[in-house]
Amino acid sequence: MSKERAKRREEREAAQAKEQEKRAAVRRREARRAAAVGAVTAPAARTGSMWSRWWRRTFPPADPFRGRRQRQWAIVASIFVVVQLLTWWIFPGNWGIRMGVLGLSILLTPVLRVLLFDRG
Repeated sequence: MSKERAKRREEREAAQAKEQEKRAAVRRREARRAAAVGAVTAPAARTGSMWSRWWRRTFPPADPFRGRRQRQWAIVASIFVVVQLLTWWIFPGNWGIRMGVLGLSILLTPVLRVLLFDRG
């Protein structure tokens, strides 16, 4: 009887060992998958919402192009503001023309940026 119990105990322990190995393999696989997914999604997850992800694009901390990017943005924004001010000054009472120029300016600002600064 005790040989039979010992045999069943060994079988149980072997089954438990196999089950633990399977669980460990599943945990390792999940950890690898989480690490791979985390590396891709971490920058986006740091920002709160979809709007803030779009508005505040993330760049590396020591971005060598930051100054140039800020200068380009300032130049394009100042051109936009000058066009709007000239429109308001030239057409003082015509809201249709003002809104039309505003809409065209919004649509053409990215084109202006590409034409002025991109090296293609």
